[in-house]
Amino acid sequence: MRVVADTHALVWYLLDDPDRRLSPDALTALEQAESTDGIAVSVASVVDLWYVIRTRGTFTDDQLDQVVELLRDPESSLEAEPITLDVAAAFRQIPRDALGDPWDRFITATAMALGLPLVTRDRRICESGLVETIW
Repeated sequence: MRVVADTHALVWYLLDDPDRRLSPDALTALEQAESTDGIAVSVASVVDLWYVIRTRGTFTDDQLDQVVELLRDPESSLEAEPITLDVAAAFRQIPRDALGDPWDRFITATAMALGLPLVTRDRRICESGLVETIW
């Protein structure tokens, strides 16, 4: 099983208290993906994490550095997914009123382009019906 992890789900799973922060379904999906086909991470999540640190202070620069280090590690189960032409095409299919945040749009478009479920608790993404979500 392979999934795309939204930014918050990724950080909570890797660097926070996943048993407390993630739903049981989200935790199971990420654990299964980590032990089998890997966790896909849109490179937009790296930019999103940087932006959230600067605007909300929810996460830290150390957490960002740890995520980037894991994405660069060839032994890691995390796989950085670039913004490809297929992702750009999926991005264009997302109605702006459904998802206005560009980072949410890129992450959702990545899941759409890859045909993978997205682990997220983002209400707007879950309610959009654009992609299968796990939470």
